[in-house]
Amino acid sequence: MAEDLFRVIYKSTAAHPAEVMLGKGHVAAILDTARRRNARAGITGVLVYTGIGFLQVLEGPRREVQEVFESILVDRRHHTLSVIEMSFAEERQFPGWAMSCLGASTDLDRALNLAGQPAGLAGEPASLVELLRRTLMILVDSPISLPLTASRAGL
Repeated sequence: MAEDLFRVIYKSTAAHPAEVMLGKGHVAAILDTARRRNARAGITGVLVYTGIGFLQVLEGPRREVQEVFESILVDRRHHTLSVIEMSFAEERQFPGWAMSCLGASTDLDRALNLAGQPAGLAGEPASLVELLRRTLMILVDSPISLPLTASRAGL
């Protein structure tokens, strides 16, 4: 196991319809903040936005991932959060992605990934296919956690 590599996977429901989440820039703002913060904290991952809800994978040093997750818990742009996995990990599944995004369409993927990503990762079809593959593989291999309680999570 990599030293102190911690992973959180959760899903939640968007607080507003897609027209509001995208039209008012909520999803873009989430990605912008995540990319800057995660790059400083050594966190990598992916955000999947379906137009109805989110699925996110965060991986990095335990303390930093937990701090980010605590801020996610109180973010009013989503609700009904369910933890899929919260555990130590053997290796990063999203190295090089401070926070990438998969959306409900290829156009949305390109628009959300063009800004803030290193060259070679910015919405190119090959990198999006790789991102989707990694996301699906991690979900297939993840145990489903019991419902999260703050005391059990150690937050």
